[in-house]
Parts: sequence; C-alpha cells; structure tokens
Amino acid sequence: MSTKTKNTITKKAFVFDFDDTLATTDCRVIVRREPTGRELCKLTPAEFNEFKLEENDERYFDFSEFTKLVNPQASWLFPLAREVYNENHAVYILTARGDLAGEAIAQFLCDHGIVAKEIHCIGNNDGEIEEEKRKVMMTIIENYDKIYFYDDHSGNIDAMPQSDKLRKYLV
Repeated sequence: MSTKTKNTITKKAFVFDFDDTLATTDCRVIVRREPTGRELCKLTPAEFNEFKLEENDERYFDFSEFTKLVNPQASWLFPLAREVYNENHAVYILTARGDLAGEAIAQFLCDHGIVAKEIHCIGNNDGEIEEEKRKVMMTIIENYDKIYFYDDHSGNIDAMPQSDKLRKYLV
C-alpha cells in the first residue's frame, strides 16, 4: 500500500512600510498655522509618527512633499524585498503617504527590480494611520498563509491584528 503526500505551496506576502523602512527620503511633513499658512516646522517621517495635533488646533499638516520622492535611497531592508520578490512572493507597500505618492513609489521599486502586487497609500483616509493600516492588513491576511510585516513605528506594529499567519517586525 502506498501513501501519497500532499505537496502544498505556502502563499506568502511581505508587507513593507515605505518611509524609514524600505527607503529613506528627504521628504518632510510641514506643520503650518492657519489662517496664514505660515510654516512652523518640518517633521521627518519618524517625528511625524509621534507628533499630534490637538483638537481645534490652529496648526495643520502640509503633505505636499510626500506626493513625490525627494532623494530616495533604498534602505538596508531593500535586499530582502528584492529577494522575496525574485522568489515569486507577493510584495506589498503599506504607507501613510497619500494617493499621489503611489506612482512615484511604484517607479522607485521598478527602478530597483521590484513590482509590488499593490501599493496602499492610506494618507488620504480620514482615520488614524494605525487603524487604516490595520484595515488593509485584514484584507491581505484573507489571501495568504503567511504574512510578514515590516514597519519602523511601534504604533503600527501594535495595531496589527493578532493572527497565527502574521509575523510583525519593528525595524
């Protein structure tokens, strides 16, 4: 009597934040004051993660630099993204940038040998970044056996759903 073993292929997805995770840029979030629009300061992506506006604040964020990539450089994590892409695993980008940055990110990835399955730019959504990233991750989890998530902000890591399928890495 012979026994057949079932070969199953594990579907893997690798989900990367963009700024300060997969790449670094010289882009900044500008903090301005209403009604004049006067620039108060510029924040790096890491500083922006921690900066909070208060309710009824006269300050607001100007994301105009985040519609493009200013002096983009691949990070130390980029070779991993290229390797898993070359192994035919799905590569996703999940970024707090707005929709207009998607094309620039896609071009940067392409220039470095990667075509992302999807680029999720959630910066134009009304919700908190952590919650918006969580919502996207919930849809990705439905389609894969294993998901690896890389982000430089602990709040984004903590907001991810608990799942045996998901591995989270703070970089």
